[in-house]
Amino acid sequence: MKIITTPMCEDILKIANISEYEVVNVNRIADADVVITLSETETDIPKISVKVNTYTQLLNSINDVSHRFNTRCDEEKINEIKSLIEENDKKKYMRENIKVKVYSNFLTDTVKDMGFDITDDDYEYVVVPDYMKDKLDERGNVLVVPSHKNVSFDIIERINERYHLLESKLCTKQ
Repeated sequence: MKIITTPMCEDILKIANISEYEVVNVNRIADADVVITLSETETDIPKISVKVNTYTQLLNSINDVSHRFNTRCDEEKINEIKSLIEENDKKKYMRENIKVKVYSNFLTDTVKDMGFDITDDDYEYVVVPDYMKDKLDERGNVLVVPSHKNVSFDIIERINERYHLLESKLCTKQ
């Protein structure tokens, strides 16, 4: 079976201990039995959709891929992700009264997972991905978050960087 994936999703296959696959750019998805890629990626070949915006989404995606291919996951990485989920969960109550307006689905997933109050009214902060910052009419407490081009390919590091950025900038009142 020929499996392909994209650079942003390769770590899922590594952690799920899938050894035979090819990494291709999104515009080169073709000629494979299955592609493992982000859920929003459109393709004509059979696809296993993954989400990687939060630690929980990452864990679920790894477990799903591992289950589908009957492999054993890298337990060290799985335990690291579970620890990060627990650490995030312990901090949610401190964030629940911070009102945030969010632009983009991937950031909504992250901000919601961190426990912030997402609203379009009476918000204290605006969170926007870097690719939308020039189209934004908002002023004031705007936090620009790196998206695809300006982030690590290491999937755990990428999520960590976003969580830490949001934590350091949105929790300054505490």
